[in-house]
Amino acid sequence: MSDLPTPIRDFIDRLNEDTRSPAYLLFNEEDELSEWGGDLESYGVTRLEKDMIVGEHLPFFAGLLPLDSGSAFLPNVQTSEGVFADLYLFRGNQGTWALFLDATARASKQQRLQQRTYNLGLQVSDLERETGSLGEAKGLLEQRVSEQTAELSLTVRTLQQELAEGRQVEQKLRESESRFRSLFDLPMLGVIFFDPNGKIVEANDSFLESLGYARDDLTLGIIEWSRITGSRVPVLEDIPRERQFRRKDGSPVTLLFGTGPQEGSAGKMVGFTVDLSPSRSSQQTQP
Repeated sequence: MSDLPTPIRDFIDRLNEDTRSPAYLLFNEEDELSEWGGDLESYGVTRLEKDMIVGEHLPFFAGLLPLDSGSAFLPNVQTSEGVFADLYLFRGNQGTWALFLDATARASKQQRLQQRTYNLGLQVSDLERETGSLGEAKGLLEQRVSEQTAELSLTVRTLQQELAEGRQVEQKLRESESRFRSLFDLPMLGVIFFDPNGKIVEANDSFLESLGYARDDLTLGIIEWSRITGSRVPVLEDIPRERQFRRKDGSPVTLLFGTGPQEGSAGKMVGFTVDLSPSRSSQQTQP
């Protein structure tokens, strides 16, 4: 990750911290509980006491201790009703560590992403039937969007399979970063992140180019929701619709626009745009 820009690294760190809810237990050489911490309550793990035999208090630990090998990985362990965790066991100088990483939020996030992808595909199909007057260029652009949506859905399914196979945490994070960069860098798909007050905190190059802004404008904070839309605050638009934005020079531009909540960050939203202007469509459909 050292070759990534600082804002991207910070965003990935916040994303991981917000959604994985790390927690831990430490067992001494007699497999008695000696330390614990993190967000254990979110997994339904409470009423812990020092030197207790955890297997008698937490049934999902039964038979796991003592640890036969240097480490063990158990994906999707149900820790309480409706709550799942990826559980990592490994030896250290102080004893045996148990690391909890939230799997419930990840599964829900992937399901919602697949649903939004499906909804976007349906919306694109409806647009193809209802807006044939936009011509061949718009038809080619919508085909590209549909293809990219299918690829994104396949990527999500592949990621789920790899997680189920129990790959190492560092490897999974590197692959997730690569997929996120691929989505964020798509030339035909604009991506923005903003809070309920309309403050735009991040945007990719495709979105900035659609509105005629430079990345320095984003850094200086001059790209405001009210300035580019004429509305005071944003609203959730989970079904993509055509919406008119204002470019930096004041000229209007029509974008296919949809939003959704940013999982793990209370109140924050993520938006996706596709530039439907003829000139932009021609550029994106050229080989």
